[in-house]
Amino acid sequence: MAALRHRLLAAATVAAPLVAVLPLRAASAPPCDAFEVEYTLAANLQLTETPLGKGDGIYPVGPGAAVLRFDNRGGVPGGPVEMLSYRMHEHFVINSSALFWRSSFTSITDTTVTPNACAVAAQGTLVGRTIRWSTPLLAYRTDGVVTCQGSLCGKAGAPPPGETELQLGPGPVWFRPFDFAADMRTFRMPNTLVSKTELPKLTASIALAGREVRRRCVQVQPCP
Repeated sequence: MAALRHRLLAAATVAAPLVAVLPLRAASAPPCDAFEVEYTLAANLQLTETPLGKGDGIYPVGPGAAVLRFDNRGGVPGGPVEMLSYRMHEHFVINSSALFWRSSFTSITDTTVTPNACAVAAQGTLVGRTIRWSTPLLAYRTDGVVTCQGSLCGKAGAPPPGETELQLGPGPVWFRPFDFAADMRTFRMPNTLVSKTELPKLTASIALAGREVRRRCVQVQPCP
């Protein structure tokens, strides 16, 4: 009888650590497929070819935001990149005066993109610290109002006097490369052409600065 009790006690001693380990294995999460990173954006909007050149210049705009999805490469973002969303708020005022001409032009707009059926707005690849885009942003669109006051309104490609609704696009826009800092938390994009219109007459380019504000590890569902 003493020998039987000794064998039962030894079996219980071996089994106890196994019971403690099993719940930990069941609770461990599988590795994620990708990192979704949200960035806050600031931008400089450069205008050229405006009516009589009176609005040509560089105007700070923003804030904006973008979400990028990177492949998980050994616990760090790398390889293929997808832009899931992009938006930018643009509010600027142009005051111009010259002989016989005195005008004020105010623009308040928002720019967004519409992703495809797989919820992707653009695709690219991260090589080193640079994202190079292999597709344009889909359905890049700017909506808002412009207000013109003064003698130039309605002339030389300027909008008519008063408030006018503005809609540019939607259409594809190719972004230039995103160049990241060494810590991969901030990036810059050089000046990139985004629109050319006749009313109002202007050519617009934008330069971006992004800063990471949120990152999460996600599982990616296959898209047909």
